[in-house]
Parts: sequence; C-alpha cells; structure tokens
Amino acid sequence: MFRNARLSLLLPFLVCVCANGSALAQSLPQPASQNGVSYITGGVGEDEVRAFRAAAPGYNLRMTFASKTGNYLSDVDVTITSGAGRPVLSVRTEGPFLFVRLPAGRYQIGAKTRHITETRKVQVPARGGADLRFYWEDPDRHGVVHICKSCPDTDTGRP
Repeated sequence: MFRNARLSLLLPFLVCVCANGSALAQSLPQPASQNGVSYITGGVGEDEVRAFRAAAPGYNLRMTFASKTGNYLSDVDVTITSGAGRPVLSVRTEGPFLFVRLPAGRYQIGAKTRHITETRKVQVPARGGADLRFYWEDPDRHGVVHICKSCPDTDTGRP
C-alpha cells in the first residue's frame, strides 16, 4: 500500500519535471552560426530568461543590454572583431541577451542602439567565460531637451 502511495506521488512530480524541462527547451532559440561562431540571442519573457540562464554556461561570452533605468533593450546591433581587426560576428539582437561561443582571445565589441555606440574590449578565456553589460540612457528620453529648469517635462508634466 505504501509503495503504491509513493508511486502515485512520484508520478505527478516526474510529469511536472519533464513538462518544465521541455517548456524550457522550447523557449530557448536554436543556436545560429556566422563565420564558424555559434550564438543565441533573445531573452524576452520569463520562460526565455530562465532558458538563457540555464544555457549560459555553454557560452564563453555573455552580453546583456539595458537602459540605465533598468529596462532591457532589444534590436541592438552588435559587431565583434578579433584582436587583429578581423570581423567575427555581426548581429542584431532579438532580446536583451547575446551569448556567443568564441575561441579564446582578445576581441572588441561594438554595440549600437539609437545611434549611440558603446565599445568594449574583452579577453575571452580558454576556460570559463566573460560577462559584459551594456547600459545606455533611457531610449525613450534620448534627445529630450529642457530649455529652462522650471519648464514642465512634456512627458510627465513635472518641472
């Protein structure tokens, strides 16, 4: 009797674990490849964020794109060049994350959104990985000009 009770409790647990695992696998985009470099981009929605976090150890360069106010950004144009200046990867992100599998070495990363380019140099190690975070001014506020300190903000109505 106890054996059947344990089995009846174990079976729903295993079904949930398998269902969550397949949902996680479905939410992770298939790796793309360019110039022999494998990468994934995305991270929109809670399921995809969890899937990217689970996949992170498989990539040795992990980049996150956000505004300084904390909002994640998508559609960031990213270029990676080798230390010798050879183009390695050029991609537009489909979410706030870009995870890349690169040979160990020095690289320059250019990330551009709203006509503003941030450039970073990074050493990708032979073991482990490197995490880069790019932050821009809030894209909704870019180009806002205040003529006087007491003039109200047209978006909020506050001075």
